[in-house]
Amino acid sequence: MKPVAAPLLLFTLLLSAATLSGCGDKNERKFIQGCKSAGGTTAVCRCIWDDLKTKYTHGELEKMNQQYGYVPPRFMDNMLSAARQCRK
Repeated sequence: MKPVAAPLLLFTLLLSAATLSGCGDKNERKFIQGCKSAGGTTAVCRCIWDDLKTKYTHGELEKMNQQYGYVPPRFMDNMLSAARQCRK
């Protein structure tokens, strides 16, 4: 697996999460698509998604979509931690 630069991955994942809307399956597809465009594999991106959705409610992720600049508590830390774990 090709290593992904953490800042680029983090930025792309944040943008992906910020555009989440609609049903869960659509959210997952959009998130994984954005993650893969940053160089992540499908498996790593799905792993990160699975981790984040255990930490945040649909409402929190939806609020990121509706309220520009809103980031749930510890989102950046949790995303980076998930990315590290999933790349192992």
